[in-house]
Amino acid sequence: MFRSTDVRPIRDRRGISLVELLVAISMFGVAVAVIFGFLTNSRRSYSSMSTRVEYQQGVRAVLGLMSTELRTAGCDPAESGFETFALADAQQFQCRMDLDGDGVIETVEPAEDVTYTYDAAADQLLRDSGSGPQLILRDVTAVDFRYFDAAGTEMAVRPLSAAERANVRFVEVVLSGLTERQEPVSYTTRVFVRND
Repeated sequence: MFRSTDVRPIRDRRGISLVELLVAISMFGVAVAVIFGFLTNSRRSYSSMSTRVEYQQGVRAVLGLMSTELRTAGCDPAESGFETFALADAQQFQCRMDLDGDGVIETVEPAEDVTYTYDAAADQLLRDSGSGPQLILRDVTAVDFRYFDAAGTEMAVRPLSAAERANVRFVEVVLSGLTERQEPVSYTTRVFVRND
């Protein structure tokens, strides 16, 4: 008979105990819960930022258009003598310009007589270029048009009289709204009226 002199220890093959298994599962569950919470918060934050950015892009486009029209308000190369601002109120203004220099104020695009109005009942900002009010921004909770003279002094009593409207050199637009997720946002811009 053959006998081996190698004595190899027999490994313990009993496995893991129930307590060790429960501890491992618990630790795995905690790790998954932490990761899931992080991912959920990241998705929520991304979604919130995304809706804010979308709303901000719309507001920027509207403020860009409004700023362009305010900067060109009063442009009168034919010197026909029209009023730069036919109306200047807290939630509405009407500005005029003669872009083509023919001495006639046109109401076709590019419009030369434009009215911006805040419709508080519908939470909308409207633009009327002579063909009827058009919605340009929704979910607007407040709009305030503020007017300043050449010295930077605010003309606080609105609507402005004809004499006060002739002295407007800056228009400040304060716009507040709600994103799709009902988050409040607010934007302010001040525009220099160069053609007066």
